[in-house]
Amino acid sequence: MTLRRKIIYVPLLSVTMMFLMGYGLLATEFGARWFIQRILPAISQDQLRIQTVEGALLSPLTLTGIAYHPARSIGNPTTIDTVSLEWQPGALFSGFLHIRRLRIDGIRHEISKDETHQGIDPISISPLPLALRFEQLEVTNLHIVSGSDHYALERMTGSVTLADGKSPVIIRPFQVAFGAAEFDLAVEIDPVAPFAYRISGEGRTTLSDGTPLVAEGSLHGDVSKAFLERFFVKVAQGRLEGQGWVNWSSGYHWDLNLSGRDIDPNTYWSISRLERKEDWGGALNMEARTHGKLDDNGLDLAMEIKRLHGALRGYPIAASGYVALAGRQLEVRELKLRSGDNRFQARGAAPIPDALLRTLTPDSTPPNASDGDSTLDLSFKIDAPMLDAFWPDLTGRLRGEGKLTGSLAEPEISLEMMGRRITYQNHRIAALQAKLALHPASAASRADIELKDVLLANYRFPRIQARGNGRLALEQVTLGIDFSCDLDTDLGKFLCPNSPDQATHARRGELAIQFDGKLTDRVWSGKLKRADMALLSMGKWKLTGPVSLMLGADAVRIGLSSTTGSSDRSHKGRRKDTHGNDGRRVCWQRKEARVCARGDWSEASGLHIKGDIAGLPWHAFRPWLPDSLNVQGAIAGNFEANRPGNAKDFKAKLAITPEAGALIYRMPDREPLETTFRDARLTASYAENRLRADVRCQVAEQGLVEGKLRIDTTIAQYPLRGTLQAKLPDLALLSGFVPQADRIQGALALSFTASGSLRTPILRGQGTLTEGAADLPGAGVRLHDISLHAEAQGDQSLKVRGQAMSGPGRITFIGDIRQPFGALSRLELSVRGDAFQVLRLPEAQVLASPNLRVVSDREGVRVDGEISIPKARIEMDELPKTGVATSEDEIIIGKKGAETPKNTPGHAVRAKVLVVLGDEVSFSGFGIEAGLTGSLTIDGYPEKPPISNGVIILKDGRYQAYGQNLTVEYGRLIFSGPVDNPGLEARAARKVADANVTVGVDITGTLKKSRMDLSSDPIMPDADILSYLLTGRPIANASHTDRTALLNTALGLAMTQSQPIANQLGKSIGFDTVKVKSQGNTLEESALFLGKYLTPKLYVGYVQGIFENTRTFEAEYRITDSLSIKARSGNKQQGAEVLYSIERE
Repeated sequence: MTLRRKIIYVPLLSVTMMFLMGYGLLATEFGARWFIQRILPAISQDQLRIQTVEGALLSPLTLTGIAYHPARSIGNPTTIDTVSLEWQPGALFSGFLHIRRLRIDGIRHEISKDETHQGIDPISISPLPLALRFEQLEVTNLHIVSGSDHYALERMTGSVTLADGKSPVIIRPFQVAFGAAEFDLAVEIDPVAPFAYRISGEGRTTLSDGTPLVAEGSLHGDVSKAFLERFFVKVAQGRLEGQGWVNWSSGYHWDLNLSGRDIDPNTYWSISRLERKEDWGGALNMEARTHGKLDDNGLDLAMEIKRLHGALRGYPIAASGYVALAGRQLEVRELKLRSGDNRFQARGAAPIPDALLRTLTPDSTPPNASDGDSTLDLSFKIDAPMLDAFWPDLTGRLRGEGKLTGSLAEPEISLEMMGRRITYQNHRIAALQAKLALHPASAASRADIELKDVLLANYRFPRIQARGNGRLALEQVTLGIDFSCDLDTDLGKFLCPNSPDQATHARRGELAIQFDGKLTDRVWSGKLKRADMALLSMGKWKLTGPVSLMLGADAVRIGLSSTTGSSDRSHKGRRKDTHGNDGRRVCWQRKEARVCARGDWSEASGLHIKGDIAGLPWHAFRPWLPDSLNVQGAIAGNFEANRPGNAKDFKAKLAITPEAGALIYRMPDREPLETTFRDARLTASYAENRLRADVRCQVAEQGLVEGKLRIDTTIAQYPLRGTLQAKLPDLALLSGFVPQADRIQGALALSFTASGSLRTPILRGQGTLTEGAADLPGAGVRLHDISLHAEAQGDQSLKVRGQAMSGPGRITFIGDIRQPFGALSRLELSVRGDAFQVLRLPEAQVLASPNLRVVSDREGVRVDGEISIPKARIEMDELPKTGVATSEDEIIIGKKGAETPKNTPGHAVRAKVLVVLGDEVSFSGFGIEAGLTGSLTIDGYPEKPPISNGVIILKDGRYQAYGQNLTVEYGRLIFSGPVDNPGLEARAARKVADANVTVGVDITGTLKKSRMDLSSDPIMPDADILSYLLTGRPIANASHTDRTALLNTALGLAMTQSQPIANQLGKSIGFDTVKVKSQGNTLEESALFLGKYLTPKLYVGYVQGIFENTRTFEAEYRITDSLSIKARSGNKQQGAEVLYSIERE
């Protein structure tokens, strides 16, 4: 090959290689991946990362997992899930960049605080050398987060055309969708600063209540302002139109004109998605203009209501006027409002307080006040006979007018207001009357405000009255408040708690305050001359004398504080009044009781309070004590609290020293029990975030209780240390807490230490009860040799064991209480006994041998195990009065059912106990004498009657009935359901040997509904059976006296059983009529009818009441078959009648 050829092939080969490399880079997936994942991150200094690449640069290309993290940003990176690109490379040769399809999905961008405050840099775009066209641009799932705000755009599509670098960018059509809203827009943007634009289009959405909203409009502007050529919004029947401009080049400036027709205010709640309780439905027509600005100097806002009329909440409404906020000044021009029959109007100007101004513009600095800004000249007038037309849930009427002049620092106020039956939700004012005439420099200023029958939430005040005279009506002020405490509120429980010796209608309190002074430089100083209180729990308290008082925004003082030494020295030697008040502190007196205090507060020196209590009777705390307990004696003490101005340390002291007194327990049917106490003292202090408390009290003759507690509040767990020592050699003082017991004896000793924290205290120590004894009058037994030992070893449990003896036996128990001071406290106890006497009464003597397990926790009490009854003797001739059960079908008219007690957590009892009767259990009563044996299981559930399952068998039984001793051949009580209604199966019989006859009584059914049947062997009529039972011979051989006795016996049977026997017996005696029937509707009106025909036409009879002592003699003579005469004579009524009867077939 010649050199020339070689020279020709070298450039050709280079061009070929470059072409192949370019093709590999642009036309292959490997080249695209290498360029995008290697070259682009290097160029962007690793700020751009792309996870996967599919396709080539010249063919359809898809990128996924894109993350862009600017170097200066400290927030989360901007991420894009997917970018898909299709374009036509060949169009580049024509100077045209043609992108057929660009789809971007899943953009997530977080705006950091730095990005929010650093502003937006000026945009500068160089002219493009090529024409540009996006045939299809699509952005989906765009999410932008700024602090707690989240913005989401579901879809944005459009077609973008840019003819050259100077022609407008045309985006048409441009469709945007987010949520339920959709927009069709046409956009033109100038690519050269200031980037003028023009936008027009329409949008539609559906509100939360299903109402469609349609909008359209057009605007133009640039990066600093926008001109709204027109906009139009239609919701349901309402239409809103407007035009104007907005400028944001330096702050925000705007000027908008609005007009509307048939606007429903409820639409606002649907658009804003805010919760509302009231209905603001209506149709309003309006014309208005708003203009103003918001910048670093504050807010200037003006709203001119040219015309507003229509209907709101069913009431006609009309309004007009002008309201503006300029700097610190509020200006109102001829503001008029009419709603229904209500009228309101206002005019004038007033300065806005700094606190309110900072609320309106939190990011702006309030402008400096000038003399003109502080001028007050505002007046209003209201005449509202129907307040419900103004606001939902508001009723009543209000009428008045007022005027404010002067300055904000020294206002002149003139106000007259009167209201009747004003209510709002659960608040009420029956009557309101206020009259103010205040002038900062006039001593003739006066204020008079009175409210009657006020209900604020659950607090009722029959009267609230305030009156003031002097400069700004603050030189002589009186305040009176009457409050009612018949409501179940926390304040009512404190002021007027329930007291057993107070009638409900008398539970009212009063408060009366009067002070004289003057206001100087916004500080009021003077004398508190009256502060009387009438509290139901503590009686009537009166201020013993005037006391100095100072009230200001930076300082408050009542009395002369001990922190000012000069003040104390200047008052040395001042003569006290008859109640011990020298004017240096405030004192309240009630009889011999007194409470005094003085204190002050200021930003510089902090808080200082000091006081004492003397002679306060325990009766003041009567409503909080048990009804059976009365405490005699009085309480004395002192208290102090200090907190320096710039320090966080709070210090407080409390010392309570009750005088010697007595605890008196009153128990039904027993003499009151009195226990004395003396040398009692409680001291507590709080300093350096630590609480200290000590208590000591001597009880009765030799009893002593001492305790100490230390809590450190600097640590979140509140660690604690404490001790408790108690020695009570005579437990008789506890009788009031155990009303079921009498003659309590024994000695109690406690010695415990506490550590750990307030939430999880750790207890160590022990408590013992020795030589205990007590009578249980209800059971007729005396417990003796009672002992109890409780021990805590710091393991979050309290181990207990004890015993008691009764009769010949003993009962023991052992267990523990886990987490005794926690919400999950749990008691587990094992109870065992042997021949322990539980009843020793004339009608019952019972020994029991229990073997039970008791568990008590927050879910309730569970009892399981067995109770054996080795010996019992029950003798009962009649049911106790409290044991008479009401019939299941009895209905007492006018009597309401008893309320079911609410189930208290931790006290619902669930029991499953097996009761076993021993060999020495017997029953005697109601004519039965027999031994009992067997067993039954009793299941008890909370709020349900107990269920039983088992059989009790009668053995060696005798039954005395009808004057005879019958042998109980068999008897069983079958329990399979409620324990108070077992099934019955029993037979008692008598064998008449002379006649070779056996007769008896069979008892079946249930205890509440039993049946008694007569039986015999051989079979015979019931009258003969009864005759054999009673006389030992048949009815035919019975004498007339025996037959009469048999008749009385038959009448003693159940009604349905006695009638056949009575008929047989009556005929054997010689009566034609023997029957038992009711003369009325009740069983008490039942009577025995005996009668005989002396002749075929003459009948005589005798009626004897069974349950009532009534007797009547009757005679009837039949004249014809249809006509008869009947006469009766008795101890309650007499009379005669003629009867005519007609018989029909």
